[in-house]
Amino acid sequence: MREIDVRHLPCPGPVLEVRKQLEAGEREIRVLVADDLARSNVTRFAASRQADVEAEPLEGGGWVVTVRASDASVAPPPEGDQGLECTLPGEGGLERAPGRPLVVQVTGDRMGRGDDELGALLLRSFLKTQRQLEPHLTPDAIIFYNAGVRLCCEGSPLLDDLRVLEETGVEIIACGTCLNFFGLAPKLAVGRGSDMLEIASRLSEAGRIVRP
Repeated sequence: MREIDVRHLPCPGPVLEVRKQLEAGEREIRVLVADDLARSNVTRFAASRQADVEAEPLEGGGWVVTVRASDASVAPPPEGDQGLECTLPGEGGLERAPGRPLVVQVTGDRMGRGDDELGALLLRSFLKTQRQLEPHLTPDAIIFYNAGVRLCCEGSPLLDDLRVLEETGVEIIACGTCLNFFGLAPKLAVGRGSDMLEIASRLSEAGRIVRP
C-alpha cells in the first residue's frame, strides 16, 4: 500500500496527488488529509474513478482516506482532463447548448458596480428570480466563490431560496478555499463545498455560463 501525506497541500493539491498516483498504476493508496473538505474532495474524485473508498478520522485531527483502485481507476478517462476555457453567454440568450449544462457563476455578494446596497439587492433579486424561470432556463448548477460564498452561509437572506432551488435539482456549489479563507466552512448552510478542480471542470463542461 502506498501512503501519501497531503495535509500540507491546499486544494486541489490532494486530489491532483491522488490522480497522479492512480495514473502511475497504484492500486491501494492511504491518503492523509487535513480536514473534512479535503476528505470529501478526495472521496468524490476516487469514486468518480470507480475506486472503493474508506475514510477514518486521525488522532489529533484530519482523516485517513484509503483508496482501492479497480482496473478502470488507474487510467485517465478516454476524453482526458477538461481544459480551463469557458463558453460565455452570447446572442443565444440564456438557453444552454444542447445536452450541456447551464451554470450560473456568482463571484461576489453584489451585482454590478456603483452602490453596494443596491448591488446586494440586485443580486438577491437575481437569485430569487431563478425559481421563477421557465424550465429550459433554470440553471443546472450555481457556483459561488470569493465573497459569493457568504450567500450560502448562516445569516444569508437567500438560504430559503437556495434550498428551494436545491430541492428542485439545482446544484449549489461553494468554493471550499473561499469558505476557509473567510472562516465560513463551519457555517455553510446550503449546498456543498468543493475544490477548484471540480469548479474548473464544471465551467469547462458548461453549455452556457451566466455571470450576474
